[in-house]
Amino acid sequence: MANGTRALAAYVNLTMNGTSSFVPQRVADPAEAFALLRAHGAVILTDSGSSRDDARGIAQNVLGSMSPVIPDPAPIKEGAGNRDHSYTGTMPGVDDFRVPFQTGHTDGFAYGDAYPDFIFLLCIRAATSGGESFTVDTYALLDPLRDSADPADREFYAFLTTTPVVQTEPTFRPSIAPVVHDNGHGRRMTRWTPVQRPEERHDAATIAQHAAWLDRWRTMCYDASTAAPRFTLQPGETICLDNYRMLHGRTGFNDIERSLWRIWAWTTEALQVPEGMLFSDSRYAVTP
Repeated sequence: MANGTRALAAYVNLTMNGTSSFVPQRVADPAEAFALLRAHGAVILTDSGSSRDDARGIAQNVLGSMSPVIPDPAPIKEGAGNRDHSYTGTMPGVDDFRVPFQTGHTDGFAYGDAYPDFIFLLCIRAATSGGESFTVDTYALLDPLRDSADPADREFYAFLTTTPVVQTEPTFRPSIAPVVHDNGHGRRMTRWTPVQRPEERHDAATIAQHAAWLDRWRTMCYDASTAAPRFTLQPGETICLDNYRMLHGRTGFNDIERSLWRIWAWTTEALQVPEGMLFSDSRYAVTP
């Protein structure tokens, strides 16, 4: 692990200036990538190849010591219409479904609390313009709230870490859990998704307070996302992410040939591995 230790020391020397966002370091060695992924939540692995087998091998090579469960990679090739805008639509059970396009998000929340603890995105073809990536470290957003001298901040942090809210994507696996959960192995599980909402079992005043706090959380994630530095994944590069810690997203693009492989992975530190067949695509995360 000597190479991984040197890479980590070099990265620490760069510092993140106490911010929640940074451009992940690029490394070619999976052991170096693993060290940086564990320390900072994100890293870019270069020389990753481009095939489906290459994509599956990345997760295994980086996470091998954590005995990952890895479904087949999912091809991601989105068509036109990926402009920067707020997406407004309807979702059963969710009122006023409006998502600022560039808000970073947690992947795999269709699996409920059993969402993957690591994700990988391998670039096959970059967009000719746009499609830039960004990451947000939720721990850097949360820790100042926990350590704040302001009682309102600490009360907000207590809500995020102790109060169950509805996080179920309608028609998929149910989840009623705090925004910040405990995986039982010393890792905080932080989520931002567009479906987070208060439980209806509370009285009106409590629901209103919970909704206000969830709106504050959404605003924090959105502001951090819009302020985050952008970077472009080149063909053969993979961004490796701790999905319990990092939000990720991209800017808009109109190049219909932009394509990626997406790989979700569940390790021995995951809260649980979902039952049934696993996929790296939310559309197939059906309730067993």
